[in-house]
Amino acid sequence: MSMPGLETLAYSEIRAQMPDAELIKFARGITVFRTASAPTRLLELRTVEDVFVTLVHLKGLGHGPDALKVLHSAVTQAEIAKALAIWRRVYGAQPETWRVVSQKSGSHDFRRKDAGQAIESALQKALPRGMRRVKDDADLEIWLWLSGSEALVGLRISDASMRHRRYKQEHLPASLRPTVAAAMNMLARPTEQDIVLDPLCGAGTILIERALQTPYDRLIGGDIRPEALQMARRNARAAEIIVSWREWDARNLPLQPASVTRIISNLPFGKQIGSHEENISLYRRLSEEFARVLAPGGIMVTLTSEDRLWDEVLREQGWRISKKLVLVILGQPASIFVAEQANTEGS
Repeated sequence: MSMPGLETLAYSEIRAQMPDAELIKFARGITVFRTASAPTRLLELRTVEDVFVTLVHLKGLGHGPDALKVLHSAVTQAEIAKALAIWRRVYGAQPETWRVVSQKSGSHDFRRKDAGQAIESALQKALPRGMRRVKDDADLEIWLWLSGSEALVGLRISDASMRHRRYKQEHLPASLRPTVAAAMNMLARPTEQDIVLDPLCGAGTILIERALQTPYDRLIGGDIRPEALQMARRNARAAEIIVSWREWDARNLPLQPASVTRIISNLPFGKQIGSHEENISLYRRLSEEFARVLAPGGIMVTLTSEDRLWDEVLREQGWRISKKLVLVILGQPASIFVAEQANTEGS
């Protein structure tokens, strides 16, 4: 599972780490693939929210009540023991409790709850005796995705630390999801010579993810809010990385012209922080300042929900947009822009 919109980027990371990976299917927020790699390697992926072992993949499922019987039968016949063995390899223990998490989209003649209960009924027969079904905080989670006539059932082998990261001890309102920060860093085409700037660093997630991804020259982060910088410093210490943190106004950076090679930043969406009206002038000033400090051939990667505004500003001010990814972050539409200055030679 990934944030919707990051499926192909997540698969690019999967292929880079596991060359034997074979794509089976993309769906919204889901990449289904086959690999012989160890499960612990899958848990090292940084653009991925969760990893599952596929138990059931059904196509052409009906929309009537009979579909529940098909689901029940498919789970009963699934290779549960094999999936459990993979879970035990990851955690070194036997799960004692389990629960089902179900998601449903499309029109069906039954409820999401009914589909979940069909899965639960099958698992009560298929799982080892002694395992208890609980409502929350289960050792083992089996997820059902039902979309129209297609169903996927998977056994989750990741835990919350995969999506939230153990280093992220401090959070801010509108704090960036680590998996999205990792995706932004991938899109910046990282090199060992990078001098990376996040001029609106918040709790520091982007720069920490960059440090944990590949080697670099230097990391620089700043924010106008002292409390944000305090959080960023604590998160960086937890991740055991060194960043030059500065308190500043990103519209007037105390940096030399052409002094950084990468700018990667989460721009104010104008929702929890600021407003659309404020963003109109803010975005223009930021674009000008980013152009001043970015070295020729440098790359800027930015995230915003103000898609039209930022697109307009960049084009007006001579940026070349080389890529744009539209995604959904916790229900909020947003776009990642990859841009270079049009008067420079970018690869």
